[in-house]
Amino acid sequence: MRSRLGIAVVVLSLVAAACGKKKSGDSNNPSPEVTGLAAVPATAQVLVAADVTKLQDSALVARAVDQLLLRDPVLASRWAEVTDTCKIDLTKQVKRVMLALGAPPATAPTGTGPVLMVAIGSIAEPDLSACIRTLVGKGGGALTVKTVGGRSLYQVKDGNRTMFFAFGRPDTVILGTSEAWVLDALGTGPKAVDSPDLKTLLPLVDQNAPVWAIGKVDERVRQGLVGASGGRLKAGPKAIVATVDPTDGAKLNLGAVMGSVDDAKGLESFANTELKLVAMVAQMKSLGSIVAKIQVQSEGTVVRFRAPLSVDDVNTLLSVLDEKPASEQVSPPPGESPGTK
Repeated sequence: MRSRLGIAVVVLSLVAAACGKKKSGDSNNPSPEVTGLAAVPATAQVLVAADVTKLQDSALVARAVDQLLLRDPVLASRWAEVTDTCKIDLTKQVKRVMLALGAPPATAPTGTGPVLMVAIGSIAEPDLSACIRTLVGKGGGALTVKTVGGRSLYQVKDGNRTMFFAFGRPDTVILGTSEAWVLDALGTGPKAVDSPDLKTLLPLVDQNAPVWAIGKVDERVRQGLVGASGGRLKAGPKAIVATVDPTDGAKLNLGAVMGSVDDAKGLESFANTELKLVAMVAQMKSLGSIVAKIQVQSEGTVVRFRAPLSVDDVNTLLSVLDEKPASEQVSPPPGESPGTK
């Protein structure tokens, strides 16, 4: 179940996340129980959801986690501390995870806004709080708690870093880099399903996929694509939607949501032209057959990029990127031999 380590990695990353600003609350009236999308504030800009149960046997995910731990000794050390110190097993007790990214300050770079994670599973509140208190205590940090809205709101300080977490209901823990955002998640205010922008994107993805994501596109990125298109686009994509299924190879489906049908057709034309150039270069690395599987097609105002890669395709791609034999990469599912796809 090594791929489930990815969830533990996310938790540990949040523990080490940047300091968030505090926002106090003094209401003692119990808030309603929240979980999943109902715990994501309407101000979210990007959502990424993962079904850990469906990902648990993915060799590709397991390999990615292995590589991450190998390349980040600090993260690997923290993971070892969790397994050695805590009474919980994150690799077995987390079933689903949702990450939300908020808008960054006006002058800050893209991707620097607040981060929120909603984890659903069977982690008991006393076990999680005791685990984190022990981990941060080793480095001189501290865990404190106060009651807000009838719930315990925990603050974790580790050096100059701060994280907040609370339970939305017994099976749902909400962790974030901003106290204000965690309180918004627990409260009764507008949520992601109420956001006009996000509400129009949710039907465009398969929410039963092992991994799905939706998000608004930063204006700077939109303008950059307009310039790169050589005049084929009047405006860049407003949003991106995506699903990923790494359970048997890698099935990718990316959608660029445009402002008009004409811009969608323009992006389709531009992307297919660029794809021909990529295919020519890919032939030099014996990747031509893989690039040939990428399909670009406009569907109304959405441009779909699809890449249904088999296990053999993934092995070939990884062998080129890592300059290692494909046999050392991802193994096919049990009972399936290479080349049967």
